[in-house]
Amino acid sequence: MASMLVELIVLLATILGTATGGCSIYWVKATPSARRACWGRRLFVATLLSLGGLALFAAVVQADGLAPLGLLSGFLIVGMLWESPRAALPEDAAP
Repeated sequence: MASMLVELIVLLATILGTATGGCSIYWVKATPSARRACWGRRLFVATLLSLGGLALFAAVVQADGLAPLGLLSGFLIVGMLWESPRAALPEDAAP
């Protein structure tokens, strides 16, 4: 019974981590507000720290849901560090 509870907690944390990580990346990348971008970065760091703490707990109890949790953390980091292409300047515009 305890194993099922741990697996459920890891599954819910993975889903919640996906939602909060996605929102934080959206706040940093898509919105032009500097204040919201700052809060997005803070939320991103808090999400990664909580996922890391839960991954440590899941590793100690040898939970099966540890692999998706680790993949989510890696994909969130890639999503935050991914650089979108810049718009090309028109040819007649001087730099």
